[in-house]
Amino acid sequence: MKRVLQWSTKITKNNLLEPALTSRILLISPEFYGFEYEIQASLQFIGFDVSWINNKELPLDYHGTGSKLKIFRRIYFFLFLPQIRYLRHELRKLKDLKFDIIFSINCHVICPYLFRELRKENPGIRSILFLWDSLSMYSWEKEIKCFDEVYTFDYLDSKRMKIRYKPNFFLVKNSAQDNHEYDLFFAGKFNRYRLLIIEKLNKKFEGTGIKSYIRLWPDHKNFLHNVLIYSILKILNSSKNWILDYVYNYEAVTGILARKYVNTNKLEYGFIQNCASVSNVILDLPFKNQTGYSHRLIDALANGKKILTTNAFILGESFYNPEQIKVLNSVDQDIDVDWIFTKSKFKAPEYIRDLELTVWLKSILNVEFS
Repeated sequence: MKRVLQWSTKITKNNLLEPALTSRILLISPEFYGFEYEIQASLQFIGFDVSWINNKELPLDYHGTGSKLKIFRRIYFFLFLPQIRYLRHELRKLKDLKFDIIFSINCHVICPYLFRELRKENPGIRSILFLWDSLSMYSWEKEIKCFDEVYTFDYLDSKRMKIRYKPNFFLVKNSAQDNHEYDLFFAGKFNRYRLLIIEKLNKKFEGTGIKSYIRLWPDHKNFLHNVLIYSILKILNSSKNWILDYVYNYEAVTGILARKYVNTNKLEYGFIQNCASVSNVILDLPFKNQTGYSHRLIDALANGKKILTTNAFILGESFYNPEQIKVLNSVDQDIDVDWIFTKSKFKAPEYIRDLELTVWLKSILNVEFS
């Protein structure tokens, strides 16, 4: 039985907010391929006066589920309050603190201090949170409680935390090309899990004639990025995941990991979109334990692309089409090479089309166009 998406873009008449140019919103979102500018532009189109704060991950943040030395990270945050110092600095840069809505994407810099300061000027401010990262990656359970309304792109997180489920948005559709330069395309942050899958896929496709464009780039240097630590861990030659992750990430950042598909710098979003538009199949490799759909997958569906994904959760969705979407349950399974070669374009279902950014914002903020 297919699972129907548990959200709607239909606007109710109860508690309807009618934005005008005097309605002000504080957007707190990460820097992500320029999405922060697109979100601001769409909010302004709806009718808001927008102020923005970068929701960045601060040094030694302890919320990452894979973070090491958590006790020392927590002590650092408790003693030195870096999130409060950062927010105090950012709030001082704003022209004033009069806001109708605070809308945050993720919780990197979210803390009670922010709400105390804003409610001094705005006792009735609405606070809305959208998580586009899974709680399997970040432990934000306490920060979630600060908000009036909370949404997540991860269906299992929504059930576990009893918060609203809403898939990711996509930007305005690309002009998809009929002539495909690439048969298979992927670009994203480096991790060992993705590297393993890509290496095995490359071996499978040897001699098939499949033309692919695949690129990974290092996520970041962690605070223990050190040649001595790397050398010691390399000598240990341990099979422990955290050691392997450190070694591979160090080698990716420094260029030691010699792979034609591993860059030392990330690609520009416009270049990624151009490559996707001239590709037949989009490879989707979400992080482990993530059931929510990446921007990459939603964008591919909106543009009628074929998708090869490791997210088996998609099999239960009402929009699942076996002709368009293939699930890679194991890197050892057979892959239909003819399916990758065959040129096809699919029509985006209505509920995927309704995930276009402006419509998505209208729904999540419960507003009408001015």
